[in-house]
Amino acid sequence: MSHHSDPACLFPTAIVTIIATPEMWETPALEKEEALIAGSADKRRREFRAGRHCAHRALECLGLEVTPLLQGERREPIWPQGYLGSISHCDDYALAVCALQGDIVGIGIDVEPLSPLKRDVEQLIHTERESRFMQANPALPERLIFSAKESLYKCYYPLVEQFFDFHEVELAIDLTTRHFSFSSQPEAGISFPAYANFHGSFLNTGSHLITGCYLTQ
Repeated sequence: MSHHSDPACLFPTAIVTIIATPEMWETPALEKEEALIAGSADKRRREFRAGRHCAHRALECLGLEVTPLLQGERREPIWPQGYLGSISHCDDYALAVCALQGDIVGIGIDVEPLSPLKRDVEQLIHTERESRFMQANPALPERLIFSAKESLYKCYYPLVEQFFDFHEVELAIDLTTRHFSFSSQPEAGISFPAYANFHGSFLNTGSHLITGCYLTQ
């Protein structure tokens, strides 16, 4: 499997991808953003700052002046009017993707360490078919289904504005292209917008797994 490590390859050029540099983890965010993490553990503050700095840089690349990115009920970032984005971070890696709203109507990104998930967690994420697929392909990162569903959720949440369970969608993964698609399960209590075309792909950098998806209309 390719260890090409640039997550920008997961997206078209209209989507700006920024990876956190070392100073982004340490530099305080904007005052209103810092207020969101007052009293948080040091790890949470570092990851939050890195993610917000990446998002600001990406929005600047799209011609927007830096303004505080506040958060919604599920701690999701509230993006400026006319812009879309997604942020993800784990212990030592943070990144953000942003685009102008238009042809692109949704974006999601997720980064995970290559370490396995806890066994009891898998049952909450994998459908039976996905479990069989992962067992048949032991070289794949063990968090692949989890990460892909995480980025899929982030991609759709702003459009459907409701939580959906990871069992409500089932992934189909193409190992040759490293793309993934999904189907809504019969018990899904959510209707995904029919006008949006889904594009998903994944990348193993050798140190991290990154999944990204976007919607076009």
